Amino acid sequence: MKIPPPSIDVLQGGKASSAPAPGRSNASAAKAGAGTPSAQADSIHLSQLSTHLHELEATLVTGGEFDQAKVEQIKQAIRDGSLTVNAAVVADRMLAGLQDMFEKKA
Repeated sequence: MKIPPPSIDVLQGGKASSAPAPGRSNASAAKAGAGTPSAQADSIHLSQLSTHLHELEATLVTGGEFDQAKVEQIKQAIRDGSLTVNAAVVADRMLAGLQDMFEKKA
């Protein structure tokens, strides 16, 4: 489909004719005119989930909440070699997390 070039009047700032372009219906011309000031403004409605995700993203960008002193304490314990990890507790918490994840999917 060949699209006709715009008229020279439009390029020079003149007004285009009100007749629809060849191949365009009157409905298409009406939609093109919808951008006039007398047309109603468009609106966007976000879902509750979208709003919640936006809030979470903002929290992540700002750094979230964490205890900086505790982080430094753990870093120091790792450097000193004094950090002890209870493997049974870690395994239990990993399994509990996986179980929760699978229950949510079902």
